Amino acid sequence: MISVPDAIKAIQDSILPLELVKLNIEDALDQVTHNPINSPIHMPPFAQSAMDGYALNGDNLPSYTLIAEIQAGASAENIHLQHGEAARIFTGAMVPGGTTAIAKQEIVERSNEQITLTTSVKQNENIRPLGEQIKKGEIALNEHTVINAGAAGFLYTLGLHEVEVYRKPKVCIIATGNELVKPGEELPVGKVYESNTYTLKTALKGLNIHADIQTVKDDYASTKESIHKAMTNYDLLITTGGISVGDYDFVGKAFEELGVETLFYKVKQKPGKPVFFGKHASSYVFGLPGNPAAVLSCFYMYVLPAIKTMMGNNQPFLETRKLALKGSYSKTKSLSHFLKARAFGNEVEIMNAQSSAMLSSFATANCLLFMPEGQDEWKSGDLVEAYMLPN
Repeated sequence: MISVPDAIKAIQDSILPLELVKLNIEDALDQVTHNPINSPIHMPPFAQSAMDGYALNGDNLPSYTLIAEIQAGASAENIHLQHGEAARIFTGAMVPGGTTAIAKQEIVERSNEQITLTTSVKQNENIRPLGEQIKKGEIALNEHTVINAGAAGFLYTLGLHEVEVYRKPKVCIIATGNELVKPGEELPVGKVYESNTYTLKTALKGLNIHADIQTVKDDYASTKESIHKAMTNYDLLITTGGISVGDYDFVGKAFEELGVETLFYKVKQKPGKPVFFGKHASSYVFGLPGNPAAVLSCFYMYVLPAIKTMMGNNQPFLETRKLALKGSYSKTKSLSHFLKARAFGNEVEIMNAQSSAMLSSFATANCLLFMPEGQDEWKSGDLVEAYMLPN
């Protein structure tokens, strides 16, 4: 049995990113760049009007003579304003040569082809210069950048439509247990609804990762066969249940017989002590406990960072904050505890329903408090480490 920090280090030391793929940008959401991406153009690619108004040549003259109108998308290469001349111009349009400033239309009075200003304008006012946002050849996105909507939009403005990113892992989730019934079906006496695979599948959707799920009865041959097929066809296998030492816990035995390399088994923590992490050929394997809250805690602390690492993310672990504990807490020194909690400002409050079988507190928790082994008492106001949960 190892400590929580050692379990985290085992994941950091063991997992490598998957291979690179070139994708349409819209298909690369939440994936990670490998190399810097340079801009193929200046942005904006020409001096651009920031307002609907009038391009002027000359500083705050008594009047200007209109000689042209320039819409967005039209070329102004053949227009050059002389002193005292102006051009009607619209937001995003190309600024003609000779322009000293753009007056927004609200401060302009027009009479036929003559305009006057009601307020003065400054040199270069309302002009977006060539390359103001980025110049051709400069780095648009650094390596190890996660593609979000903003990053995608920025690349699109530069005329790019493809990006090279680390591949997403193919994930399979297997739940074991004779007691499990699919949600939506009638619940017989003695049975429980199978929530773990659906919970994990939903959590993975936050990374735009599809997971295949299946349920296996408490039968050794079936368990072994399902695990073997999953390790052959997927990059990551997550099992829930059957990893402890009960008479019907067959997952650990199947891992051993199939030659799964154990990287750690059992972590000095509560909930989720009997968590397994291993490797088989090119596949990684997590064996999670069966209790729903333990499953989700282990997912956020270990499985999610592993997946992000496989996708090339160099900051895969949950954000941590030091917060002041509201209330007190006590435990034994032998185990670390992960507690569902609610952070507000610089404080954090431990929630009710901390049992490993209870998911209700996860519905409103926004962090997991890490209460490390070796300490047994915390007083109100003590600083504690909070792992912030994804939104």
